[in-house]
Amino acid sequence: MYKVLIVDDSLVNISLMQEILSDEYDIDSVLSAKEALQKVEEEQFDIILLDISMPEMDGYDVIKILKSNDKTKDIPVIFVSALSENADEIKGLELGAVDYITKPVINSLVKARVATHIQLSEQKKELSQYKNYLEHKVEEEISKRKEQEKVLFQQSKLAAMGEMMDAVAHQWTQPLSLIGLRTSMLASDYEYGEVDLEYLKDFELNISEQIQHMSETLNEFRSFFRPNKKTEKFDVKSMINSALHLLADELMKNTIEVCVNEVDKFEINGIENEMKHLVLNIINNAKDAFNEKDIKNRKIQINILKDKKHKKIEIIDNAGGIPEDIIDDIFKANVTTKEEGKGTGIGLYMTDQIAQKHNGTLKAVNVLNGAKFILELPLN
Repeated sequence: MYKVLIVDDSLVNISLMQEILSDEYDIDSVLSAKEALQKVEEEQFDIILLDISMPEMDGYDVIKILKSNDKTKDIPVIFVSALSENADEIKGLELGAVDYITKPVINSLVKARVATHIQLSEQKKELSQYKNYLEHKVEEEISKRKEQEKVLFQQSKLAAMGEMMDAVAHQWTQPLSLIGLRTSMLASDYEYGEVDLEYLKDFELNISEQIQHMSETLNEFRSFFRPNKKTEKFDVKSMINSALHLLADELMKNTIEVCVNEVDKFEINGIENEMKHLVLNIINNAKDAFNEKDIKNRKIQINILKDKKHKKIEIIDNAGGIPEDIIDDIFKANVTTKEEGKGTGIGLYMTDQIAQKHNGTLKAVNVLNGAKFILELPLN
């Protein structure tokens, strides 16, 4: 049973919250901020319901301490307060609270928000555990393999995992914010008599869509890092779109516009996750070049096409191009396009290895204002 800590200087408020939640959760409560900070050091809690207006130390100060402590920084905190101004709510969320409930509370709303944020917290823990599991498996694999190429491939995969973890975290930010906004509006809309059956249906649909988006992001992440060496046919555009989905928030954050132009539709017989890895490495390389050179109006175009002998994927950017002194060696191990100390030279080397593994060739050429990477695969 999940453990809930209620922090409030009013026994009446504590009793009310206990009555609402005690059937589904293991409830503990304290009457002061000092007791709360002592309690979280002694026991583990899955969520904290925290009052703001308390003597000696208010809820804002408490959450600052909680978020600065490695042991307690990941515990979801929901403010439960009579302070109903937007500024109070914004301050609470900026300090790290996952939600804000105004008093007097609505029983069903309290239950829904507590359940939602515990579920989201558990999903984050699962994601973290899965990351640790992957890191452990990579370390095991590296220890077993002596060939340099295999070691480099695992290092490249781990580097990609770090970027993907950031991408997943960013892609969860907007849905979480929208869920918090919609749930915070529910109480005020109820007070103004705007909550009817149609409102609740729309509310449920909106929340479900956000949770579905988060679930899809997590599934894409799992799929990308799931060990799979099975060769099978897959659609190239679908593979590219899946890779772009993983990078969606990174691309938005770095203001990079990506256009996919499917001149010819075709499938590839190979390992889809490795091809995603190839695409991700090239796009991430372009992203780093955009940032290092402070390029404005950032664009990447991906062309899917065929000629008489080859299936082709072209990835073209306007990130300033590849230095002429390294362009001929760009796919060699330990050659990097990045500033000194910022690159390992592994990413593009492994990208070329993936192309060769699929009986293809990878070329890089400079074009107007940027670079073009061309993957050529046998037509048959």
